[in-house]
Amino acid sequence: MGRYNLKNDHRSKKYEHDELDVTRLSRELIRPKSANYGYRRESNHPDKVGVSLQFMSGHFLKTAEFTVEDIAEALDRGKCWLKQKNGGAINLRFVASYSPYKFYPKEDYRPEKQKR
Repeated sequence: MGRYNLKNDHRSKKYEHDELDVTRLSRELIRPKSANYGYRRESNHPDKVGVSLQFMSGHFLKTAEFTVEDIAEALDRGKCWLKQKNGGAINLRFVASYSPYKFYPKEDYRPEKQKR
């Protein structure tokens, strides 16, 4: 289903004698589109700041759901569990250390997911 079938390709009458539009291809080779074409990284889209938790087992958990202030406030109140939005919970008794973590936006280079 994802394969392109050349037998079913119906080209316009303008390029009926040619298999490819050579002028368009040559223009793209001479003046390739910029790699930053359509890239809109601006200051009004701030990066998410979360927290990185290191557990006693040595595992790390990075989440943007909580901040360092949330964890410090929970520990000051004597709370042991932080409830997550997905229904899970984090037991703060098994956290060895925590630090702020900055999540950067990730570009998706798959052809069907590119911005236009």
